[in-house]
Formats: sequence, structure tokens, C-alpha cells
Amino acid sequence: MEAEAPALDVPSHVLDYLGDQATLTLATSSATGTPHATTLTYVNDGPVVYVWTRPGTSTATNMEQNPVVAFAIDEYTPDWKDTKGIQATARTQVVLNSDEASRARGLFEQKFPALAGTLELNVSFFRLTPTQLQFIDNAAAGDKPSGYGGVEFHRNVVYSVFHDLPQHEVDTVRANLQTMEFGPGDVIVRQGAPADKFFIIVDGEVEVVRDEDGSQHDLATLKRGQFFGEMAILRDAPRMATVRAKSPTTVFAMERDAFRGLVGQSIGTTEDFDRVIQQRLEEIRQLGTS
Repeated sequence: MEAEAPALDVPSHVLDYLGDQATLTLATSSATGTPHATTLTYVNDGPVVYVWTRPGTSTATNMEQNPVVAFAIDEYTPDWKDTKGIQATARTQVVLNSDEASRARGLFEQKFPALAGTLELNVSFFRLTPTQLQFIDNAAAGDKPSGYGGVEFHRNVVYSVFHDLPQHEVDTVRANLQTMEFGPGDVIVRQGAPADKFFIIVDGEVEVVRDEDGSQHDLATLKRGQFFGEMAILRDAPRMATVRAKSPTTVFAMERDAFRGLVGQSIGTTEDFDRVIQQRLEEIRQLGTS
């Protein structure tokens, strides 16, 4: 399946900056948590980033074993007040589809003509799909008091797939997510099936339908950044509806026990998480009476 260029709500000036730069610093870690950082050339398709490396390198091995990564893109300036850059966390996946690999290769050869003909053999392409993207632009901050050590970076979170979740729970969520891909019409969860996973939509679009009295009712259409599957887990009940991909769709999935552990730490103490759950309960009640 070829990766669909995602329509993230990322400001155009941030995408322009992303496209103009040549290298990024990529932070990976091994399955046992040993960190590793390296500088790589990259290309982007919207906010999705592609890098390449030789198979068997520490970077390639780490990304295959632990798909949670971080990267930074910036350019040196003598005056910190002119600092611009991008800081991001992402899920990474090796590109196995030949069409997507050809597209990534073409993007590299277009951006870096010297690479033409060198990326055909013994090269692995990796897709980095951002889960959170921050843009640093000190110039936009104007004259503000400096922070620790005389330097304060002006950061804006321009995209986060976790925007409905409490911020201090995000790191725990990221560590327990796996990437799953579905084609148009594929069933992600089926009504009546056991509730074994919680899902966050990264790319694409899904439809939520429920069978009642022999007829099918359309309940909702969910898009990037929205999540589903949590209510059946919290109620310890079978799936209340079927969710199907309407287009090529990528989701992050969290296993039932990991999700229940997260909620168990949050309910009653995390007001934001409780608010999200209550809102979802109200949505379910409204859908059931519509």
C-alpha cells in the first residue's frame, strides 16, 4: 500500500521550513533503551519524513526494534533570537512497498541530485510519521524576557495526534503504541467482538456503523487525531459498533491491558482525562438515541 500524503493541519510556513532544510538529527533507542543519535539527510512529503540508511546499521536496527523516535531540524545562527527549528516525535516504519520506495527515492534524487543512481541497492527507506511537531521561532516571539542562562526558545506545538489526551500521559501512551495499516473497506474492529485494543487515527478516515434489527446505522466518521475503542474496554463489554477504513488508513493501537493501566493511573486524579471520557460517554448516548 502506498502511503497517502497526509493532510495534517500543519501551517504552511512550517512545511516550507521542513522542505527547505537538508539534514535532521535522529534520536533512536535499542530494544533495551540504549540511546543513539545520528545526522541524516531527509526528504518530506508534507509533514511525513523519509530517511535512508544501510541495513544493519545501529540506526536501522533500532528503528526496526523500537519504532518510537525523535528528531530535530535546525540551522546555526550566532544570534539565538533568530533561532528557528523543528522538534518532533514520530513513529517510524521501514518502507516495504515498492511504489512508496520508488517515490521516496525520487524525492531524494530531486532534492539531492548527487544521489541519483546511488539508492537502488542495499538501502532501506524509513517513513517517519509525526505524533507531535513543535516549531521553534524565536523571531516570532518578539522581545521577551530571557529564560534560564539568558536563552528562551519560543515553541509552538503545531501538530499532535494526542491532542485529546492529557499532556503528562503522552509519553506513556507513545511507549505502548504499535502501528497498523488498513486498506479501504477493511474492518478494524467488528461489532460484538472482544475489546482488545484502543486506537488513534494517524492517517486516513474511518466510518463507525452499528447493526440493529437487521439494518445498519451510520454513527460517525472519524479522521486524523481522533480515537476510538476505549469505551468497550472501560465498560469491559464487546464492541458496540463496527469500524471500517474509508480510505488507506494508519492507526496507532494500544493493547487492552496497557490502556487499562494508563486509565487506572489517571481516572480520579487526572481531570482532563476524566473530561475526555465523560465527553465520549455523552457522544455514545447521543448516537444511541439519534
